[in-house]
Amino acid sequence: MSTTTIDAADVTVVHELKMSTPDMGWLSRGLLAAAATDEIYGVRCHAHIVAEGLTAVCTATDGYRLHQLHLPLHAPVHPVDVVIPHDLLVWAGKNVRTFRPKKDALIEPVAVLQLVVPAMPDEHTHPGWATVIYREWDDDTAPSARFDAPLRADAYPPTDRLIDAARVAEPGPPSAVNLDFLADARALATAITDPPTIHYTRGTDGKPGPALLDFWAGGVLFGSALIQPSKTETDE
Repeated sequence: MSTTTIDAADVTVVHELKMSTPDMGWLSRGLLAAAATDEIYGVRCHAHIVAEGLTAVCTATDGYRLHQLHLPLHAPVHPVDVVIPHDLLVWAGKNVRTFRPKKDALIEPVAVLQLVVPAMPDEHTHPGWATVIYREWDDDTAPSARFDAPLRADAYPPTDRLIDAARVAEPGPPSAVNLDFLADARALATAITDPPTIHYTRGTDGKPGPALLDFWAGGVLFGSALIQPSKTETDE
């Protein structure tokens, strides 16, 4: 009698975050706009995604500004928490128009962010793989384009409470803000979001705190940008 041994490190779980192709383009633009561009910043060149149910919360920061997107999904997913590689987001943005909606057609292209992660992760297992898939319609047999990349094993900087803290912070006077960062925040806007306003906050010791821009549509928060104040000549 023979026995079969299964290594727990080889057991994986597949999560599929299904969305519209415009949403995938919005996701890639919004995250890449705030991610660091130099590899010396390590994991900050990439993006953090936490998904559960019908929403994925996606975050990117270079340490000076932070973008967070609330992405609506077409189907519920089990909880998953991963760091998405920069190259995957670049490919997703460049190829978002691979399939275009056909006039008067009842079907539309769909995008899928597929995450293959270890069922029992630890410090010795590979973090898994991420794949962006564009399909001409929502069926596994439809014509498709895809790009695969390994997930990052690095821990992403803790950013969960930064935006919430700014939202309830004491209002502060207008402060100097990097104009390029303000321009980059446009990537968080969608066709349905209202124009954002800038909420200036007061930091510790009376110094200016970060500026917060929220992008709302019909009472639903789609994205937020948090921008640290620029230094001025009066700063030590």
